[in-house]
Amino acid sequence: MRKTGRDWTQIYAIYGMDDYQTPIFLLIHAIIFSVSSVLFLVYFDLVCSSFEPILPSTSFARFAAGFTGSVTALSGVCLFYAAGNMFYSSVALRWEMAQRMVATVHDWSIVKTALDVGCGHGILLNAVAMQLKKEGSSGRVVGLDRKKHDVGCSSNSRYGRY
Repeated sequence: MRKTGRDWTQIYAIYGMDDYQTPIFLLIHAIIFSVSSVLFLVYFDLVCSSFEPILPSTSFARFAAGFTGSVTALSGVCLFYAAGNMFYSSVALRWEMAQRMVATVHDWSIVKTALDVGCGHGILLNAVAMQLKKEGSSGRVVGLDRKKHDVGCSSNSRYGRY
């Protein structure tokens, strides 16, 4: 895999995130689970006493309260990890895939026009534009997308029109 020389913060600044609701949802639930686990720890004796009428002995009640608190804490940690992983990998992986696709074309000098239908934020489109510029080609890239905010991907490119 070749080095692209791009910083991930720069890539996020250009392309943003496609699905920002899911990481926010995960973060909110991670906070709720973390607060719940802290409350289980602070009020452990009260939680144990609430389990005692249901369970046959005090030791079972303490085990059930401790197990529930532990699972809640682990769920909070897993949700934080999932939100962070989703934030990191969504754009970064698409950028890496675009670089791999661009690397499969061996001779960019013969490319005159590249069309990206359904370009979204134009990650692949900009990777192609960067490669054409690097090779000194006079080719042109065009991106089409149905979403109103994404129409004209090639004109929004930081690398200019080609």
